[in-house]
Amino acid sequence: MKTNASPTEILTSVAGSLVASQRYETIEAALHDLALAAVRRKILHYRRRIRRLERKYELGFDAFAASLEGRATPAEEDDWFAWRSARRMLADWQQSYEDLSDERSH
Repeated sequence: MKTNASPTEILTSVAGSLVASQRYETIEAALHDLALAAVRRKILHYRRRIRRLERKYELGFDAFAASLEGRATPAEEDDWFAWRSARRMLADWQQSYEDLSDERSH
């Protein structure tokens, strides 16, 4: 593989190898599964991030946010922003997963 290949060329090459080794029937099917795997990794990443914060504070996000009213430290504010961001990113990646899964069933 060329060292200055574009991401599209790299993915197509990997997918082509998977088709050549008869793991998939088409490049499109291989690319679809590669995309699903990448999205699943993102979902797991954000779930772990959220769980770490839940364990740290022994609260869910809403209870944590309520507990900060009028008394948050800078570190707690940072965690609140990180937690809120992780929740939003998790929702976005879950939607992407659903969309990709729906595409496969059509």
